Amino acid sequence: MWEREARLRAELPTPDAATRPPRVLVVATDRRFRAVASTLLTQRGCEVSVHPVRDDIRAHAARERIDVVVLDATASLTGAAETAARLQTLRPQVGLVAVSSDPRERLATLPVVPKWGSVEALYRAIESARNRGHDV
Repeated sequence: MWEREARLRAELPTPDAATRPPRVLVVATDRRFRAVASTLLTQRGCEVSVHPVRDDIRAHAARERIDVVVLDATASLTGAAETAARLQTLRPQVGLVAVSSDPRERLATLPVVPKWGSVEALYRAIESARNRGHDV
């Protein structure tokens, strides 16, 4: 019976990445930000997981089939850019949205969203990063 059920599930069409809710990984040492971002993004329909540290993000994103990583880059924009470069090697590509307490800081190739800005701005940045990944 279990085999039959597993076979039937395997035959079901899987939703296209563009039509299913975005899978988002929130990475931040700031526990309060992780909790708030996770709650608000879940309310927006995202599938959210959290990770407290930058270590092993690439493996975690691949294992969980993450679409977009939201990374707190307050401590280091350069570190966020390095993480973005590592994520770009994954297929399908994983997008990255950097957030910072000081959004005036930015790199040419890495836009930064205010860490404590509106959830709408964060969600738009997630959708944009997700769409860029599907265009590759």
